[in-house]
Amino acid sequence: MSDKLNLAVIIGSTREGRWAPAPAKWIAGVAEQHGGFDVDLIDLLDADLPQHLVEDDMWSTEADPSAPVAALSERLHRADAFVVVSGEYNMSIPASLKHAIDYYMNEWAAKPVGMVTYGGKITGGQNAAQHLRQIFPELRTMTIRNTIAFPRFYQHFDDRGEFTKFGETESAAKTLLDELHWWALALANARKATPLPNPF
Repeated sequence: MSDKLNLAVIIGSTREGRWAPAPAKWIAGVAEQHGGFDVDLIDLLDADLPQHLVEDDMWSTEADPSAPVAALSERLHRADAFVVVSGEYNMSIPASLKHAIDYYMNEWAAKPVGMVTYGGKITGGQNAAQHLRQIFPELRTMTIRNTIAFPRFYQHFDDRGEFTKFGETESAAKTLLDELHWWALALANARKATPLPNPF
């Protein structure tokens, strides 16, 4: 049995032509090399959540959730930490990501999340990161300090179509993962020692 922590890397965009899978696979690869994580790469396009939030699917109600909701719930529950990969759409996060966040509550609680963002502007998707910093505390999820941003990502491809900034960002990724691992271990131990109080 592995003594590593479980890390879920979430591809937050489902838009046609999205770039999100590339940085998600990159950070997942760095996390696998880190040595402290077992990595689960979650693509929200494959998750295929129902379009409409319904009461039976939300917040661990007693009713049985639909199969897609239950499947993603199991993967989120298993995670000790998250890395969310998000583009910046109209100064915020993709609707698909907010939709997935809103489907669940206990799955996110008392766990840390790191963010990898990208965008067509110089901010590199940091408006999306700031919105996630407002959203996740409501679910009792801790956003860590460090983030990774890829500004104007479309300008950084070589003649073979390979993105050129991953290599020079690997050191920052390791720093992010070190911090994420520290918080994930601390919160995993806290969850085992004392159940998180009901906020209601």
